[in-house]
Amino acid sequence: MSIPDFERAEYVEPTIIDGETGYAVGSRRAANAALPLAILYGVGAAIVGAVGYALVGLSGFMVSIVTIAIGWLVAKSMMTATNGIGGRPFQVIAVVLTYVATSCGSLIDILYRVTQHGVKLSQLSPVSLAKYIVLGPILELMGHFLWGAIGLLILFYGLRTAWQMAAGSPGFGQQGGPRISFTGVR
Repeated sequence: MSIPDFERAEYVEPTIIDGETGYAVGSRRAANAALPLAILYGVGAAIVGAVGYALVGLSGFMVSIVTIAIGWLVAKSMMTATNGIGGRPFQVIAVVLTYVATSCGSLIDILYRVTQHGVKLSQLSPVSLAKYIVLGPILELMGHFLWGAIGLLILFYGLRTAWQMAAGSPGFGQQGGPRISFTGVR
């Protein structure tokens, strides 16, 4: 314990108790209680984003721009579920969900186009489909450098959008939300 310095006034934030969970807002317990709901909302938003990505791809427009909307949708859903509690674990999950949704949306588009040329889905190996989900943007870069580079740039911006929004912010939602890191409250 430190000796108080009476020549310098210090303000200490009061502890606010969340009425629903009974935990202090900003505590690790509050973050741990909020994380499963945030993941559920994020997965739902990622599914909607993947379908949207595929639909835009089938329409013939530049698809990768949808990644920014997917990043926004995933992070916004997660922050809505937690009433603004964010931080590093939420950011990592938002980025991963955005990336997977984008890759799956692209995969849906490709699978549709492949079946239009008479290839049966049973002929495709699940391992190659999983590889595409992980390496899709890199494969597009190798296929056509200019369009692949533009797609990677847009993908980066979409992932950055998800990262920034999932950080949490004081003032998001009704009570605001602290930023939670793997080691504690920031």
